[in-house]
Amino acid sequence: MTALRDLQRGFQARVLGEADTLPATVARAGAVSAEDRMQVYADAIRLRFLDVLGQDYPGLHALAGDDRFRTLGLGYAAAHPSRHPSIRWFGRHLPAFLRSTAPWRDQPVLGEMARFEWAKGELLDAADSPVVGIEDVAAIAPDRWAAMQPRLKPAVRRLALEWNVPRLWTAVDRGDAPPPPVRMERAVEWLLWREDVVVRWRSVEPDEAWALRRCAAGGDFGSICAGLCRRVGEEAAAFRAATYLKQWAADSVLEAV
Repeated sequence: MTALRDLQRGFQARVLGEADTLPATVARAGAVSAEDRMQVYADAIRLRFLDVLGQDYPGLHALAGDDRFRTLGLGYAAAHPSRHPSIRWFGRHLPAFLRSTAPWRDQPVLGEMARFEWAKGELLDAADSPVVGIEDVAAIAPDRWAAMQPRLKPAVRRLALEWNVPRLWTAVDRGDAPPPPVRMERAVEWLLWREDVVVRWRSVEPDEAWALRRCAAGGDFGSICAGLCRRVGEEAAAFRAATYLKQWAADSVLEAV
C-alpha cells in the first residue's frame, strides 16, 4: 500500500505541476515518450479546471471573454491548486484572487461578478430549513413582538456591490449582450436567497440593510426598533420595522421568529 500511495502522490504532483520528476513507472508507448504521456494528463486536468470555472462563473466568462478567461483561469489554478476532494469547491478562492492579483485587481467589476456568482452557487448548496410565512408572524401576540428574534435561514446571503453586476449577470443568463459595466455612486446592498431551487435577489435600502445585519447578529425585534428610532425617528421606526418583517416573510428568507 505504501508503494501504491507513493505512486499516486508522485503522479498527482507531476500532473498538477508541483513536481518536475517523472514517476519511474510511467513508460514509453511506441513513439510516444513517457513525458508526452504525462503531459496528456496534465493538459486534461487543466482543461477540466477551466471547464469547472466556466460552469461556476458564466457571467465572469462573458465579461472577460474567452482568451482572458483562459488566462485568468490558468493563473488561478497555478496560485490555488485543487485541495478539496470535491471539485465543486475548486473555484472558491477566485473572487479574492481577482481582487488581489494583477492585472485583474485593476478591473474590480470582474471581482464583484465573481463574488456575486459564488454567492449564488453557495445558496444552491445551503441547507434546507423551515420557512416562516406572513401568517406565522401575524399569529404572534403583540406583547411578544419586542422579544421575538427574526432569524435568517441558511440559504441567504448579503452583498454590497459597487457595480451593476446583477444587471450584467441577468443579461448574460438571457443570452443577451451585457450592457456596459457601470460603477455606482455608492455601494448598493443586495439580499440574495434561495426559494425552493430558484435563487432570487433584490436591492435593499441602507436602513433595511442595517436591520438585516442586526438579524444576522441575533438581535431581537425590540433592538431593531430601537436602532431604527435613531436612524429614522420614533414616529417612523415601528412602521418601518414591521414593514421589513412582513417583506422578509413574503420573501421566504426567515427560518424562525
